[in-house]
Amino acid sequence: MKTLKVATFNVNGINTRLSNLKQWLEREQPDIVCLQELKAQDKDFPARELEAAGYGSLHLGQASWNGVAILARDSEPLLIQKGLPGEEKDIQSRYLEAAAHGLIVACLYLPNGNPQPGPKFEYKLRWYEHLIEHAKTLQSSDHPVVLAGDFNVVPTDMDIYNSRSWLKNALLQPESRECFERLLGQGWLDSLRHLYPEERVYTFWDYFRGHWQSNSGLRIDHLLLNPVLAPRLQEAGVDAWVRGEEHASDHAPTWIRIAESPKKPKKNAKKTDVAPSASKSHPNLEEYNRKRDFEATPEPSGAKKTKFAVNHKAKAPAALQFCIQKHDASRLHYDFRLELDGTLKSWAVPKGPSLDPQVKRLAMHVEDHPIDYATFEGSIPEGHYGAGDVIVWDRGVWKPLSDPAEAYSQGRLKFELQGEKLSGLWNLVKGHSEGKQKPWFLIKHQDDFARPESEYDVVKELPDSVLSERTIIAKTHGGKAAAPKPVETVPAAKKKTGNTQLTGAQAAEMPDSIKPELATLVESAPGGDWRYEIKFDGYRIMARIDAGKVQLFTRNGHDWTHKLPRQAEAIAGLALESAWLDGEMVVANDEGVPDFQALQNAFEVGRSGNIVYYLFDLPYLNGMDLREVPLQQRRAALSQLLERSEDDILRFSEDFGEEPDALLNSACQMKMEGLIGKRVGSSYTSRRSGDWIKLKCKRRQEFIVVGYSEPKGARSKFGALLLGLHDADSGELRYAGKVGTGFNEATLNTIFDQLVPLEMKKAAVVNPPTGFEAKGVHWLKPVLLAEVAFAEITKEGSVRHAVFHGMRNDKPAKAITEERPAPPIAEKKQTPSKPPVKTPLDNQAPEVKTAASKTTGKIRLTHPERVIDPVSGSSKRDLADYYIGVSDWLLPELANRPVALVRAPEGIAGELFFQKNADRLAIPGIETMGKEYTGHPVMLINNIEALVGAVQMSTIELHTWNAVSKDLERPDRFILDLDPDPVLPWKSMVEATQLTLTVLDELGLKSFLKTSGGKGIHLVVPLTPKDDWEAVKSFSHAIVKHIAKLLPDRFSAVSGPKNRVGRIFIDYLRNGLGATTACAYGVRTREGLPVSVPIFREELLEIKGANVWNIQNIHERLGQLDKDPWADLNKTRQTITAEMRRRVGLK
Repeated sequence: MKTLKVATFNVNGINTRLSNLKQWLEREQPDIVCLQELKAQDKDFPARELEAAGYGSLHLGQASWNGVAILARDSEPLLIQKGLPGEEKDIQSRYLEAAAHGLIVACLYLPNGNPQPGPKFEYKLRWYEHLIEHAKTLQSSDHPVVLAGDFNVVPTDMDIYNSRSWLKNALLQPESRECFERLLGQGWLDSLRHLYPEERVYTFWDYFRGHWQSNSGLRIDHLLLNPVLAPRLQEAGVDAWVRGEEHASDHAPTWIRIAESPKKPKKNAKKTDVAPSASKSHPNLEEYNRKRDFEATPEPSGAKKTKFAVNHKAKAPAALQFCIQKHDASRLHYDFRLELDGTLKSWAVPKGPSLDPQVKRLAMHVEDHPIDYATFEGSIPEGHYGAGDVIVWDRGVWKPLSDPAEAYSQGRLKFELQGEKLSGLWNLVKGHSEGKQKPWFLIKHQDDFARPESEYDVVKELPDSVLSERTIIAKTHGGKAAAPKPVETVPAAKKKTGNTQLTGAQAAEMPDSIKPELATLVESAPGGDWRYEIKFDGYRIMARIDAGKVQLFTRNGHDWTHKLPRQAEAIAGLALESAWLDGEMVVANDEGVPDFQALQNAFEVGRSGNIVYYLFDLPYLNGMDLREVPLQQRRAALSQLLERSEDDILRFSEDFGEEPDALLNSACQMKMEGLIGKRVGSSYTSRRSGDWIKLKCKRRQEFIVVGYSEPKGARSKFGALLLGLHDADSGELRYAGKVGTGFNEATLNTIFDQLVPLEMKKAAVVNPPTGFEAKGVHWLKPVLLAEVAFAEITKEGSVRHAVFHGMRNDKPAKAITEERPAPPIAEKKQTPSKPPVKTPLDNQAPEVKTAASKTTGKIRLTHPERVIDPVSGSSKRDLADYYIGVSDWLLPELANRPVALVRAPEGIAGELFFQKNADRLAIPGIETMGKEYTGHPVMLINNIEALVGAVQMSTIELHTWNAVSKDLERPDRFILDLDPDPVLPWKSMVEATQLTLTVLDELGLKSFLKTSGGKGIHLVVPLTPKDDWEAVKSFSHAIVKHIAKLLPDRFSAVSGPKNRVGRIFIDYLRNGLGATTACAYGVRTREGLPVSVPIFREELLEIKGANVWNIQNIHERLGQLDKDPWADLNKTRQTITAEMRRRVGLK
């Protein structure tokens, strides 16, 4: 034996991949093999099959994810040690040490460490420390030693296709990388990187988003050599063809070849299946090289390099890479490049690609570029060819539909793109015009990925790099080219107003409407970094400027421009092209204090010129959406804008950083209404947010006027106004007491004229007053609103010490509920991004998040203001904000659980699409798994990026499997969905749920409840995964038949409307393989966008329906919970026993 081939291979389930493993062993004949992630106990290890293949073996098995083994060809490895020294109590099988073919072989499988931070990451670092300690002994050995295995670390950014998407992964954390560096610092040689210091080499390609096809990989499998063995290193490589096989592991075998006796390494040794190295350029790159000075430009040269020995033989992927580079040279354009015959065939597309098949984009053929150019980003210096900024706008693989060389020569290329932005079929066709250089045209083929340009312009909607955080801010091109500007390395495009930097601004079309951000009432000031403003006693007004035209809207969207002409004129004087401004219209009383009654009087007597417009926010400016810009930057930009105004009618709402208690005390002494607090760094969110809070001197809010009483004594017109509020849970209008002070003669007359036309015989409230309190009452149609200050609302729901402050007409009556102070707002930890997905700890309920407290990463919503529910007026942005806000509750329910989507591209009134297949829709952030179980890739939503990505693709509903990804063959729950005849009252549903719970209790099964968001209730029964799908489904069916047999007049065990007339169908069909159920905290495609919500058992008798919570009011419920109703669901351990089966009639 002149050389030894030593390999490491994370097989990802040795019995599942046994045929792949044996095929590789037979073809490549490695002498020593280290295997990881066996997913098999020792008793199940296929030792006999491997012995028949010519390999002796040692193994340390474990069920589930771990397990390691060492194989030796024509030999039996000699055991040295099982388990890592220092980790003797470790129950996970991750380390095996043996002697084979004269080497000491340490096979290791480092812990993954995700999610981090957390106990798993701490375990990983602890394991690394013990490995580093033991490696000292091995490193100093006189014997040749190899440390081989899956180290679960990406050593440098050279070892990953794109670090951006993995920044929060444990594989790339500085602590993990530092541990690996410390290992190398002992004297270990990273064999593959030593031979190929400049090659991007990958050993792992995950199963998601076509990463294998586009060669988007990571290097996490390593072979480290001690100083005794290092001089014998000859070659290194990756048998990548194994990854392309059917049912392959997500890793490929990584190997080295060593000499039998020590000799110097041959860095340029000839590699299997690789062309010999050469310094000469590819013949098609002569023009490329002629135009460039590689001493000055950062662009890659066309010189060939010694290539890394990636073995792609046998079923190598046919796909070739493509890229599109956004290039701001003398003119901004897009360079379209296709890999073919060893170079990148290239076309300059002035306007960039279009998804509209009706649009033909001119594409001028230019010189071939080297393959390395596909990942080039940077600035080409002024004075050189192509001077300007370059980013990779898109990348992926392309698949020609015919012989590509022939189609290229004929000028008619038809192909499929699988990129991060572009997908589907495309045509690149050479024109027939006269001239030396005939133009080509890039044309989108009509398919599922085509979209009219009037609806979606992909180059405008997705302007940024796919490789980095870079974007290009186009230069101003005049008669003379402007000096090159560095590529901006910011999360999104920046826009400057004066000297104010706007981090996070995004180029966007002018929104037709923007809903204002609303403040949450709190009892005390929270900790953290806040700024405080005076709470004005006025009307909230949003100003819209488009092409110089000004419109003023109330918070409810009513156009009040005609009521406020003086203020509109002042806004126009700011000379803005386009903007949205947020502020409050205020009138001061004789004491200089904002007075709502004085404001009303100004409107009524036609003196709106006395109204001052206090401005405090700037969500949009001159083509830039500023809603994701931090608060202080938005306000600084607004302050600069208002410096242009010489009209005192426009004023900037100043903020203060002093102690809030002292500020509030001063405000109250001045008879102000209170303070508005805003969290520093927060974004602008179009709903009530925890990032804006209000501290009031006295409780004050709007009430619905439901009646009035007769006057007494000298009082004329009426004695008091009777008040009402909607119940936040049931929506019922309930009596809330009355207000009889705060009126003067003028207001009595004005208000009385509004009351008389609204009189009716019956009370609109469900609990009208009785006895003496009801004497002389006139009931009214509930449409008028009164603003009332009061000391408190009693347990019975009536106001005490109420004082009238004015009538309001800027809000709908149906939206008026009691404003309750929220619990103290927790100080936000200044973390760089979202925390890892986790189940709520112990019994505590997670904190309710706001959209501003989470980021959506690179996901940008297109058409965010598009209304998806005409009834509530909720928009696409509202839906995204909701899902972000409840992510701490929702993501644990989605975690690693296959999901199906209900998509509504035209809103809930349009056609709905139920999607279980990930093949034809690239949703950012969504992970996919193989086709083993259903014949198509299933989808996983494990992070906020995927959640928002789903909303971006018009998803409303989320439906989940009854199993998780680590064991899709065995369900971990079953669900009984109580689906009533629509004519049945809610009382029948409550009784039916109680009866079903009783049956489950008698069987000994613990169950959990949630509303469906429609008309029914879901009962969720957790299981310890044990039985297969058919067994669980049969059992749930038997329960349903058992209940229907006991109470046939109430229940049906057969689906279909005709079978549930006057009854409730208990749906068990959701318990089969691939079946799904609406997810907890998921939204339903119904009017009002109701939500499916977990509840306590005792709440069943209290709620008024299965759709009482929606995306507008669910935050109030979650904010009031001290305990998660499902806190014990994932802790419950129970199985279906033989006795249970017998009791429901199964044998």
